Amino acid sequence: MPDSSPGVTRRLYGLLTPYRRVVGLGLLLLVGSVVAELYPPLVWIRVVDHGIAQRDWPFIARQLALLVLVFGVQQLLSAWRGVLLERAGQQLTLDLRLAVYRKLQGQSAEYFESQRTGDLIARVTGDVDTIQDVLVRGTDSVLANALRLVGVVGIFIALSPLLGVLTTLPMLGVGLLLWRYTGTVRPAYRAARTRLGDLTALITDRLSGMRVVQTHAREHAETARVEGLARELYGVQVQAVTLRNRSFPLARFVGNLGNVIMLGGGAWLIMAGQFTVGGLLAYRGYGRYFYGPLDDLVGIADLLQRAEASGRRVFEVLDAPVTIQERPDARVLPQPVRGELEFVGVTFGYDAARPVLDNVSFCVPAGQRVAILGESGAGKSTLLGLVTRLHDPQTGAVRLDGVDVRDLTLSSLRTNAVTMPQDTFLFHDTVRANVTYACPDAGLQQIRAALRAAHALDFVEALPEGLDTMVGERGVKLSGGQRQRLGIARILLADPAVLLLDEPTSAVDAESELQVTQALQAIMQGRTTLIVTHRLSLARGADRVLVVADGQIVEDGSPELLRSRNGAFAALERAAQHLEAAQPSPVT
Repeated sequence: MPDSSPGVTRRLYGLLTPYRRVVGLGLLLLVGSVVAELYPPLVWIRVVDHGIAQRDWPFIARQLALLVLVFGVQQLLSAWRGVLLERAGQQLTLDLRLAVYRKLQGQSAEYFESQRTGDLIARVTGDVDTIQDVLVRGTDSVLANALRLVGVVGIFIALSPLLGVLTTLPMLGVGLLLWRYTGTVRPAYRAARTRLGDLTALITDRLSGMRVVQTHAREHAETARVEGLARELYGVQVQAVTLRNRSFPLARFVGNLGNVIMLGGGAWLIMAGQFTVGGLLAYRGYGRYFYGPLDDLVGIADLLQRAEASGRRVFEVLDAPVTIQERPDARVLPQPVRGELEFVGVTFGYDAARPVLDNVSFCVPAGQRVAILGESGAGKSTLLGLVTRLHDPQTGAVRLDGVDVRDLTLSSLRTNAVTMPQDTFLFHDTVRANVTYACPDAGLQQIRAALRAAHALDFVEALPEGLDTMVGERGVKLSGGQRQRLGIARILLADPAVLLLDEPTSAVDAESELQVTQALQAIMQGRTTLIVTHRLSLARGADRVLVVADGQIVEDGSPELLRSRNGAFAALERAAQHLEAAQPSPVT
C-alpha cells in the first residue's frame, strides 16, 4: 500500500472508475446547474441599470420571467444530479464493503489470529462510510464550489477587470492557509481512526466476554480500560478540532477581506464613472457564491483528511496477502468421495523456523476412525486444519482420495471434509437456520431425522417455539451439550465424507457427554473420522490411535495393540484411570 497521502488519495478516487458514466453525467448536470445558479445576478444588472433607469416595465417583466425559468431549470438539474450521485455513492459503498468482506472471508486462520474482530468491523462499516462521504458527497461539493469560484472570478473580471483582480487576491492567501492546515492535521486524523478501531475492538471483545467480566467482578477494571481508550480518542479528536479552529477563522478573515475591497473599490469606480450601481449589486450578489463556498471547502479539506486515514485502513485489508489461495486450475473433488486421507512428509509451523509438525506421514483408509492423542501444543488440531486448508504445509502434502488438497477447489474440499470444534458456534438465529446452515434446502423430515440422530429432537421440541426458537448470540440460550448436539445435526445434514472432530466433548458436562458421545456415533458411521481428544473413552472406541509428541507420531495402531506395547498410549490410560479414581464420589 502506498505510504504517501497523495498515493492513497489517488487510489481512493480510482474506486470511482466503475461508475465513471454515472459520475460523468452527474458532472455535466453539475455544470448546467452551476451555470443556472450563477445567472440571476446578471438579471439584477439589467433590471437596475436598464429597466429601472428607463422605467421599462415590459423589459423588467421579461427578465423576471427568465429568472423564474432559470430557477426551475437549476432545481431540476440539481435534483437529477442528486439522485444519480446518491445511487452511485450507495453502489460504491456496497461494492467496497463487499470487497473488504470477501477479502476477509478468504483469509487464513493465521490472519484472524493476528487481528481484532472489533477493529475489522470498524473498517468494514465506519471507514467505508467515511470514504463514501468524501468520494461522492465531498467531491460533488468540491467541484460545485470550484465551478462557482471559477465562474464568479470570470464574471468579476468580465464586469470590471481591475475590481475583479483586486477582489480575488485574498483567496490566494486562503489557499495557502488550507494547504498548511491539511499537512498539520493529517497525523491527528490518522491517530483518531486508529484509536477508534482500538476502542471498537475492545468493546466488541468485552461485550462478547461479558459473562467472564461479571463472574470475576471486573466491571470497574474494564470500564477503566474502555474509558482510557475513549479518552485517548477524545484527546486526538480535540487536537484535530483545535487545529481546525486555529486555522479556519484566519482563513475566513483573509477571505472576507475581499468584501472590503469589493465595496470600497466598487464605490470608488462608480464615483469615477467606471462602474455601475447594477454592477456593484451583481458583485454583492455573487459574493455569497465566492465567499460562501469558503466554509464548504474548508470542511471538505477536513473531511478529506479523515477519508485518507480511513482509506489507508481499508487498503490495509484489501492489500493483505492471502496465504490460502485457490489455484487457477483447481478442480472439483472427483465423485463419489471415498474419504481416504494421506499425509506425506508434512512439515508445518506457524513460525517456519519452529515447526509444530515435522515430516509427518500416515494414511487413513476410507471409513476408518482415528483418534489423535497427545499433550497440548503437540500439533493435534493443526493436523485437522491442514486437511481443510486452514493452513498449508511448508513441505509435504495432504491428499484426499489421492489428490493434493491444494489442487482442489476450496468449496469441494470443505464441503466434503467438515470440522466440528470443541465448542460449536451458533449464529444469532433460529434453531432451524443453524441446523440447516450447510443444507438450506433441507425439508422438515430431514431436519427432524438429523436432530433425532443427534439426540437433540426432544430438547428442540421442548423449546418455546421449537425449530423457530432464537438461540441467542453464539447460542447463549442453550447449554454446551445442546449446542454440540445441534452442531452434530448440522453436520449430519451436510453429509461430509470426512469428519474432523476437535475435542468434541471437552466443553460439555458429564451428563451431556454421554448424549453427545452417542450422537457422535451416528455421524461417524461410514465416514473417515479424525478425532482429536483428551477423553480416552472416544479413543478406545476408535479403529486406530495416533499419539503425537514433539511434532512426530510416536505411536500408531489399534487401542488393543498400543495397550499391549505399554508405551505412550498405555501411560495415558493409566494416568486417566488414576485421575478417575481420585475424583470424589458424588454427594447424595
